[in-house]
Amino acid sequence: MRRQRLQLPAVQQRQHALLVCKNLSRLRPFQKARRIALYLAANGELDPTPIAKLCRRTRRQLYLPLLHPFSHGRLFFCAWQEHALLQPNRFGILEPCCRGNSRKPLRSLDLILVPLVAFDASAQRIGMGGGFYDRTLGKARRESCWKRPYLIGIAHEMQKVATITPQPWDVQLDAVVTEAGVYWGKF
Repeated sequence: MRRQRLQLPAVQQRQHALLVCKNLSRLRPFQKARRIALYLAANGELDPTPIAKLCRRTRRQLYLPLLHPFSHGRLFFCAWQEHALLQPNRFGILEPCCRGNSRKPLRSLDLILVPLVAFDASAQRIGMGGGFYDRTLGKARRESCWKRPYLIGIAHEMQKVATITPQPWDVQLDAVVTEAGVYWGKF
């Protein structure tokens, strides 16, 4: 799936990113969200740049994931200003230089846009294999009072597979948005 994603022509990548932004912008969870976490695309992931531009035009605060320095295998989210200095983490993924006061607790975010390698029609996902999102979101998601953030995967339609059998540690997404439409999770 990663190889297929990387083989998409740049013009098609841009077109998909614009259509995903359009489809996402129609969803109520996105329309209501004011604090949105997203990611910087790598390795053919759907590029959320059009979404970031829309968020900035509509005065929403953006956050990026960072590898947690003390809790191995977990992420935290840091406010991201448009021209902020970015530095590569140990995987070569760019992250903002984050000061303590720009970190946001998970429950204060309204929406997290999650990258993925593959998904199915019930919004189950396969990530890159490191489990960072699952570990970060898993404990909070299992709490009975979970209300937010909404978890929405964004992907190319070609990343859809017939079925994904979730593992006990996998976190269910609320939805997956592609250039072709929206797939809602089962709760």
